[in-house]
Amino acid sequence: IGEVVLSVRNLTRKGIAKDVSFDLRRGEILGLAGLMGAGRTEVIEGIFGIKPIDAGEIMIKGQKVQINEPSDAIRHGLALLTEDRKLTGIMGVLPVRDNIMIASLGSYVKRGLLKKRVIEETCRREKSRLEIKTPHLDQVIRLLSGGNQQKVLVSRWLLTMPDILILDEPTRGIDVGAKAEIHKLMCKLAQEGKAIIMISSELPEILGMSDRVLVMHEGRVGGIFERKDATQETIMRAATGHHTPVPALA
Repeated sequence: IGEVVLSVRNLTRKGIAKDVSFDLRRGEILGLAGLMGAGRTEVIEGIFGIKPIDAGEIMIKGQKVQINEPSDAIRHGLALLTEDRKLTGIMGVLPVRDNIMIASLGSYVKRGLLKKRVIEETCRREKSRLEIKTPHLDQVIRLLSGGNQQKVLVSRWLLTMPDILILDEPTRGIDVGAKAEIHKLMCKLAQEGKAIIMISSELPEILGMSDRVLVMHEGRVGGIFERKDATQETIMRAATGHHTPVPALA
């Protein structure tokens, strides 16, 4: 785990989140836990520019940045795997190839023409690297299993060359084998130096995957715990407002 790459200070969205502050370090998996309605996804939407924030600062590698929309976030090296794969992730009627390339398509244009050969090679490489099980790249993505759809979405964002990956419920609705593969991929990306925020409603996943755990309670930070201090009891106490938060920024 290396230097701080993302700092959020006093992020506020009126009626949703208030004074949320935390740091994220290179090579770290920061678990984001809390009860339903605690404001986990809403904070991430503010950071990524999906919804406007009312106050607060976002700093990337020590520099204050202004993120008004997702394109700003992508330009600053952020990527977001959204909570609802079918609603806001996959483009169900399009083939695997298009779903992989859509976020980085601008990088594969020359003189107004798509570099189709390079796109094909890139997609084949990604299919192999993430072990995406599909008969061919022209397969309509909605016909793949949930786990393979999720791998396609991860591949989509990795092609934007992000430094910071935000994964909202990355293993929701997929089978045990696919979960293990996603977890293995997350660990590999962290080892390569990616900084990862993982939102999860599953405590075993939070405890098993996180280097630190940030717990949300009613729109505020209920506690931040190092791995050695994170237990089901401490997380649930923080999630229900029975923990006195202690500043634990990186």
